[in-house]
Amino acid sequence: MKTFDINVASPDELAQVLRDAAQDYRESQIELAAAWGDLEAGRVWDKFADILDAAADKCDKACAKYHV
Repeated sequence: MKTFDINVASPDELAQVLRDAAQDYRESQIELAAAWGDLEAGRVWDKFADILDAAADKCDKACAKYHV
């Protein structure tokens, strides 16, 4: 799993960092499910990805609101 740094240079960069982390978590969940032969294996990583995507959407909205 990659390491993601949320210490970004500009506020508008944060959403992409969160989306990249979400994608990495989804890939981890898929790998675990395949390795274990169980679709529920690692399901929590997929849920975390949903949370990060929602946070990224909120970051985009905040940037738009404050003209960043």
